[in-house]
Amino acid sequence: MSIAQRFSLAGFIAIAASSANAADLAPAPPAPVEGWTLTLAAGPEVFTSFPGAKSVSIWPTGYISYRRPGEPEPFVSPDDGLGIALLNLPWIKAGPVARFISQRTLSGGFGTLGNNDSFYGLHNVGFTAELGGFLELWPTDFFRARLEARNGISGAQGFDGNVELDIVQRYDAFTFAAGPRFQFGDDQFMSAYFSVSPAEAFLNGHVYPYQATGGLAAVGGFGSVKYQFTPAWSATLFGGLNRYVSSAGGSPIPNRIGSLNDFSAGALVAYTFNWNWF
Repeated sequence: MSIAQRFSLAGFIAIAASSANAADLAPAPPAPVEGWTLTLAAGPEVFTSFPGAKSVSIWPTGYISYRRPGEPEPFVSPDDGLGIALLNLPWIKAGPVARFISQRTLSGGFGTLGNNDSFYGLHNVGFTAELGGFLELWPTDFFRARLEARNGISGAQGFDGNVELDIVQRYDAFTFAAGPRFQFGDDQFMSAYFSVSPAEAFLNGHVYPYQATGGLAAVGGFGSVKYQFTPAWSATLFGGLNRYVSSAGGSPIPNRIGSLNDFSAGALVAYTFNWNWF
């Protein structure tokens, strides 16, 4: 073997050894993050105590969202029902949903500001829990259409539904959302809150007999502004106003002793974290 060949062989061995050492010293790629990324939001909300009321109530509100680590946080409007997306694709989401309506009584119950003495003689409506399903469509990344259809299992045990349309825009740490709202109810739901029997009209003295019927109950709008302080913490301000129309809007209850407007406003603070139960 010539001297040149020996030097070439030695250089090859040195390069190979250097590459092996570099490979040993290189950091291992990070292990994939498992589990889920959860966002928990909570805060106070001021809202019309029940359909047709003139009193307001203050209660805590919030939401829970989940996603795989690394995925963008899904948009949640504070006026959405409490739902779980069993079908969860970027352009379509669907699953069960629940909503709750405070009881209609003269005292209004805990958290109510003022009273409902003007509802004297009218039937009470117990705390209403509604269960059903929702369908959410995202035809573009800035437009959302959401439909909720629910039925009461307590209190006003009728059908109640909502249509929500939102324009969602993100600018740096801000997320702005706003759009119209529509509420529907069947005969049973509408009658629970807006009908008056002759006996009730006589006892109350300020309303007249009225039979509410199903259909479009209210129209309005809702908006929110969210600010992301850090990847873990964010805050949201929100508010909305609906006005009763059609059969609900013609009832003497919101016109004479209650209010035709249904509003809500509040604030949320949200915390995001990874959760791996394995």
